[in-house]
Amino acid sequence: MRLYPTVSRTLSTKFILMTGLLSVFVLGTFMNATAQTPQLSLADLLIGLRSQKVSLPERNRILAEAVMERGVTFALTPEIETELAATGAADELIKAIKEKAPAPDPPEPQIDHTFFQRRAIENASRGEYTMALADYNTAVEMKADDPALLLGRGRTYLNLRSYDRSIADFDRALELSPSDSNAYYNRGVAHERMEKIDLALDDYKKAVELDDKNETAKQSLKRLEDAIAKALAEKMEADRLEAERIKAEEEAKRKEEEERNAAPPEFLNLGNITGDMARRMVMPIYPSSARQSKVEGKVMVSVEIDLEGNVTSASAVSGHKLLREAAESAARKSKFNPLKFNEHSVKGRGIIVYNFSLSGNE
Repeated sequence: MRLYPTVSRTLSTKFILMTGLLSVFVLGTFMNATAQTPQLSLADLLIGLRSQKVSLPERNRILAEAVMERGVTFALTPEIETELAATGAADELIKAIKEKAPAPDPPEPQIDHTFFQRRAIENASRGEYTMALADYNTAVEMKADDPALLLGRGRTYLNLRSYDRSIADFDRALELSPSDSNAYYNRGVAHERMEKIDLALDDYKKAVELDDKNETAKQSLKRLEDAIAKALAEKMEADRLEAERIKAEEEAKRKEEEERNAAPPEFLNLGNITGDMARRMVMPIYPSSARQSKVEGKVMVSVEIDLEGNVTSASAVSGHKLLREAAESAARKSKFNPLKFNEHSVKGRGIIVYNFSLSGNE
């Protein structure tokens, strides 16, 4: 009796010979009355495996050949493989199914905080800090207790020069992860840029204390300590110079005050007395005896001047004797401006030089 005249020649011959005792339903599953040979479903394989008309090894062999020729409609997942094995599927059948099974649909991507975190890192690496911040904000909304997200967003705020917000994120990250050396380092950078040097120094020290292999923190700590030491040395030198300047000014003022308060000398030495120091400078009359004798030359007269500028003493100290008396007489008649020493009126002493010349210039 011919049940299925259009079955594939090779498979139908083997199938009829080996499965004559299978039910009409099972045969109908594997054999199509039309010219087409549809793929086998999971239900087809399970029914075939459960059939008791032939031995289990024969069922596995026949089903494996059918799978290799016609394929299957389902993807072989771990769950389906477990079910087939429990129903009696041998390794030969499982292998055939794996070879012919369609690829499973790719799983839909999971959109969680890690997706936005990865994209934020990529944006930040390209310098797109505004885009990175938007992704970090979304990631933090999804998982607010993740210190890595807060650290990443804090760095992004740092690059955007939003230092207060970056510090707030670093503070929160350290609350969640108190031993994070990088969080301390980055907070130190923010503090330094805000010129909070003491806080920056403390953060760098803590970062190195927590991780002595944090080279960036170690370099920043040394740089800042060197800068502080240099600034301190410069300040000390500036303070020293300023102290010396103040001391010199005070010493000058002290001396000035001492001179001002000191008792004035009885006589002020005027040296050579010139006409601009006199109210009235009297010139000597050339003595006739000196003219007749053709005597000429300079006469130096030492004078003393009283508090009012009057000449109280005049004595020639050099010059021809025929010219001295005339020079002394002229000196006595001269009048000078009153002399002052530290606002005190004083007497003066000096030399008046007279030049006697027969050419008429005295």
